[in-house]
Amino acid sequence: MYNVENYIDQCLNSLLDQDIDKKDYEIIIINDGSTDNSRLKVNPYSDNYDNINIYDQENRGISFSRNKGIDIAKGDYLFFIDSDDYIASNTLKQLIDFSNNETLDIIEFETIRTKSRKLNSSITIKVDNSKIIILSGKEYVSSKNFMDSVWAYLYKKDFLLNSTVKFVNGRTMEDMIFNAELIPQANKIGFYPLDVYRYVINPNSIWTSSEPSALRKSIDDFIFMTISYNELINKLSTKNINTNILKQKLQNMLFNIVKRLLKADFKFSEINYVIKELKEHHIYPLNNFGGKDNYRKFLTFTFNHKYLFFCVVKFYRVFENIIYKLIIKKYRIRREKKLQSLINKNSN
Repeated sequence: MYNVENYIDQCLNSLLDQDIDKKDYEIIIINDGSTDNSRLKVNPYSDNYDNINIYDQENRGISFSRNKGIDIAKGDYLFFIDSDDYIASNTLKQLIDFSNNETLDIIEFETIRTKSRKLNSSITIKVDNSKIIILSGKEYVSSKNFMDSVWAYLYKKDFLLNSTVKFVNGRTMEDMIFNAELIPQANKIGFYPLDVYRYVINPNSIWTSSEPSALRKSIDDFIFMTISYNELINKLSTKNINTNILKQKLQNMLFNIVKRLLKADFKFSEINYVIKELKEHHIYPLNNFGGKDNYRKFLTFTFNHKYLFFCVVKFYRVFENIIYKLIIKKYRIRREKKLQSLINKNSN
């Protein structure tokens, strides 16, 4: 929890609105040095619910906080939730029951990325058994386009501790490498097609913020993660694990660097240094994108021809507001309308 006084109530209420006896699960709040009223907001919850505990620390970042939560947790399963997000009511018990019945080390479930704070009910009317997947970790990472974010999973605590995998302190987007390291070690991992998580688009988060310092931090972290991810791919390849999906994820990470370089206040000399660093680790140029996304095709092509990319960067920075209104904003509005249509369809 860090400076989320406007959202923390909804997050905690969604965790409490579950068909599990309060004696059977705990909610751990790591207050990461919040400077707003977040701490005051959560005090009544800790006072009124025996299963809610708050731990205060100086600001150390999300990775340190998650690692601390793992060490503190008493339960058989671990579930990570960002404090500005929330989950659908009465969904966690289904995940736990399924995981217990199948003796899973990890279970993945459905998530929704949205701007809405009113999607309190799961849109899953009935779980489609034909979409359930149960595989070994090596098979899963080789065949399933799994989610990168840790909030899309329930983890068996003993398995996680025995794996020795930890979040990388001081880094954001750390769950990308975390899951890629952890999943291949699982004896059994399952995908359960139940809509559970609400990832709420927050313009002030490190992921979406356009503030120069936040963009610089995210680019630096993405570079670190892509290099680490590439090393992991090489390591898994020596163990005869199919890494094609991981390689595609690596390309997605690299493309996120490209998108951020457009908006960042990097000088051309700094962009050139980024390209040089990626090249030294054999992850530049990017693979040419072969899908239908013309925007991605264009950016990938220009980034692979750096002087052309410099021209694109200059053009984008001049016309950024116009591009946002004509393209990006309209895309987000269409996505929300499509989501709302799906919700209305399932609720009728």
